[in-house]
Amino acid sequence: MSFLNGPYRLGAALIAVSAALHVFAFLFGGFSADALRLIPVGFVYALLAYGLTRGWRWLAYVGFIAMMVGGTLALGSLWTPSPVPQGWTIAIIGVDWLAALALFAALWRPAPASGNAA
Repeated sequence: MSFLNGPYRLGAALIAVSAALHVFAFLFGGFSADALRLIPVGFVYALLAYGLTRGWRWLAYVGFIAMMVGGTLALGSLWTPSPVPQGWTIAIIGVDWLAALALFAALWRPAPASGNAA
């Protein structure tokens, strides 16, 4: 059985990639404040990805909003001087928005029936 399962598996995979990009940004940006500021965000994204593999629909809504906001904040930081390379920031933006799109597509489908209908 794969770690990435459930209805939100594509969103969870993309969020996991975004988490890795955030956590390892210090490799290219040095130990600057801008690069180190991304590490806690990456850990939160990793927890979010893990929760999505559990199939929690409420967390998919939170993740959708978090990915849209995160991608927008990264876009806003694209034009500010930073030791983190612009290509790395563009990758974060792209993966965040792809994750939001994947979660939107998964949330657009109706929730699975609970099986307790009378």
